[in-house]
Amino acid sequence: MKKFNLYIAGAAMMLLAGACAEENFDTAGEGSLALKTSVNSDMTVVSRASESELAENCMVWISNSKGLVRRYNAGEAVPSLIPLLTGHYVAEAWTGDSVPASWDKRWFKGMAEFDITKGQTAQINLVCKIANTAVSVDYQEGLESVLTDYSLTIGHSGGSLIFEGRDTRRGYFMMPSKDKALSYELKGTLANGKEFSFAGTIADAAPSTEYILHVTYTPLEQTIGGAYFTITVDKHEITVEQEIEIVAAPHFMGHDFDLDNTLTAEKGKVGRRTVYVTSPTKITGLKLTSDLFTGIAALGGYNDFDIISMTDEGRAQVNAAGINHIYTYNEEADETVIQLNFEEEFTNNLDNGEYSIEMEATDKNGKSNTATLHILISDAPVVTADATDVSYFSATLCGTVSKDDVTAAGFNYRVKGDSEWTHVDATGSFEKGSRYTVALSALRDGTTYEYTATTPDFTSAVVKEFTTLSAQLPNASFEEWGMNGKAPIFGSDYNSVFWDSGNHGSASFGYILTNKSTDHVHSGTYSARLESRNVVVKFAAGNLFVGKYLKTDGTNGILGFGRPFTLTPKSMKVWVKYTPETVNKGGSHIANGTIDQGIIYIALVDNTTTDYNGEQWPVVIRTNPNSLSLFDPNGSNVIAYGEHIFTEATTGDGLIQIEIPIDYKRSGVTPSNIILVASASRYGDYFEGADGSVMYLDDIELVY
Repeated sequence: MKKFNLYIAGAAMMLLAGACAEENFDTAGEGSLALKTSVNSDMTVVSRASESELAENCMVWISNSKGLVRRYNAGEAVPSLIPLLTGHYVAEAWTGDSVPASWDKRWFKGMAEFDITKGQTAQINLVCKIANTAVSVDYQEGLESVLTDYSLTIGHSGGSLIFEGRDTRRGYFMMPSKDKALSYELKGTLANGKEFSFAGTIADAAPSTEYILHVTYTPLEQTIGGAYFTITVDKHEITVEQEIEIVAAPHFMGHDFDLDNTLTAEKGKVGRRTVYVTSPTKITGLKLTSDLFTGIAALGGYNDFDIISMTDEGRAQVNAAGINHIYTYNEEADETVIQLNFEEEFTNNLDNGEYSIEMEATDKNGKSNTATLHILISDAPVVTADATDVSYFSATLCGTVSKDDVTAAGFNYRVKGDSEWTHVDATGSFEKGSRYTVALSALRDGTTYEYTATTPDFTSAVVKEFTTLSAQLPNASFEEWGMNGKAPIFGSDYNSVFWDSGNHGSASFGYILTNKSTDHVHSGTYSARLESRNVVVKFAAGNLFVGKYLKTDGTNGILGFGRPFTLTPKSMKVWVKYTPETVNKGGSHIANGTIDQGIIYIALVDNTTTDYNGEQWPVVIRTNPNSLSLFDPNGSNVIAYGEHIFTEATTGDGLIQIEIPIDYKRSGVTPSNIILVASASRYGDYFEGADGSVMYLDDIELVY
């Protein structure tokens, strides 16, 4: 078997090696570390996309007895040589996706101890091994003769996977710190038509270990259903099938300036600016693009060129314009460093204004990366820069000091379209070339603001904008509608809708239970109309929910509840009209002859998920009575919950607004997902309710 090494490296230059150092580390190292990181995969076929994902997600931490001294987060290149003081260290690496349960997302981690000696280079191979607990299922041949419609559910408190039928896939689990057991349950239908279930537990499930569940049976006439079932567990270490070569994409870094920020200077005072382009393999192309280049005759009016592959004549003209490079490739180490220089004769001739130079580097494997050099030439004392940390209710305004003798600075800001500005002062020193910021809070969500940099006697003509994130749910006024086959959906593209309904199941029988309506509307053109109906042989409740309809299971449904959400509203307002009918499909939850009940509920839940066909969902709903699985408002994953139950018709002829308080059951926990459900019949999950009960919904608003 061919094996490869995983290198996640950056520049071979020592001046770059300390770029990611922690502040408490003395960069005058007495020795160095040459770090090689490899990932042991349990899969033999890995796509280029998978390799790139592992590289992009890789984190490397180096610690000593005093704590963390080097940290390279996901997406950051790890230098080939890392300077370190003499002493004992531990290197740790992580990559992949750590999720509770998945068919394909895996988590790798590795740890290695090493010592640094003065004047020496320590070499270690940091091997990342799979950290998941893996499970697969093996069924005895002929099982279908005694058990049909069978599935085996395996999981823990954080998530589960369902092996439906002879599913040959391997499932991966990350075990919770307080839950070391994997539970399993086999369900199916016996030959005599009775439902069958068999449950068990894998205690102390270990990482880097695969458990194979062998399902066998013994035909016995005297047993119910004609068979006696056993499940035996075979345990073994996960076999390494392949070591994958992953090389990080080329990396850009400004020398003595930050490429992520605009380079600001007065006309004629920019000076020479150098960008280093580094790669752990050979760089084959470095393309530069800017409207500043159209005057270079060799480019024939075009605004781009590849400084590596262009002709000698073209490169000579580019050099004469003040742009040159030094290309260094170490064939033995297979590493590249390019020093890209923008000389004074190029930068100091720029007039007042904003300029950008786009750079794209490509390596021999076809991997590429981009960066942009932004330059602002201005005689103003302060310059308005792009806002950062824009969130739902906050943002940070940024400015740059471009002249000497600035002693005070700040910003004017306002909601775009307003006539009045609000002024805020910045604090600190205002040295030429430095950035200054002001953090704003208590802003409106989903709102565009504009702002400009100021001094006591100057207001910049440069006005920039930012838009806070919306803290409301998308399409919460139900104005966007489309079709997915025969079923109305909440938007034009079913793959991107936030809401869904049971339409996909009922539409296959010719019934549309949830649809847009103009009958009762609070704002806009449409509301959502939910109607409960007797559909063929079953009762179905008109509903909508945050999530996705996953599958029709006979005459039942499988639904994925929840969408990502991290805010903490205190209540929810909604405009609603409810008209219940007399129950004619009663049962153990609501009796015939009584008035139907509607329900709207909202829940905020943690990151616990359940896998369904490779998708992770906070809750997977199954309405099949034989495998019934519903949302539990008292479940351990629930952080907050609120509901409104309609026991009678709403008042008046139109919509009324109700407010549903949200009760937080767990404090100090940030939600990961939101669940929201509305149903014209509260007990529709049990196929109980009234034919003809109708609920209209419009303008759902979260209150903070």
